[in-house]
Amino acid sequence: MNPITIATPCYVLISDKVRIGPTLTPTEPPSSYQVIYGFSDKAPYDAFCANSPLPLTPYPLVKGYLQSQIEMEGDVVHLVVVDASGPQDAQLNAATMAAVSDALKTQSSQVTASFRLTLNSDNESYAVKPLDEPALL
Repeated sequence: MNPITIATPCYVLISDKVRIGPTLTPTEPPSSYQVIYGFSDKAPYDAFCANSPLPLTPYPLVKGYLQSQIEMEGDVVHLVVVDASGPQDAQLNAATMAAVSDALKTQSSQVTASFRLTLNSDNESYAVKPLDEPALL
């Protein structure tokens, strides 16, 4: 499988002082993923905001926040969905916070996606799968 590269995010969206992310389908254990939306530029987050009913504010994605999330205890995989066009996209690509942190440190314009989120339209939540898992036929 060829790697999927996505633009390195530099912004997040905040609602009520909280970084937002997609609603995830419950998994076992229930908190195995923590996901936020990230954006590479103004145009992608403007598009997202236009498709969202929430009042959202862009905020810089800071290295200190990423590092604090990476260092948290537990078996949680920390992800950043990059340049979603709205809260109901059918599929989203995500990179780990560690990969995003490394890309920001090296000033790389691209980061490799390692997860895909797929919308379940029945309950408007996303299932998270590593990109290296084979697709079901």
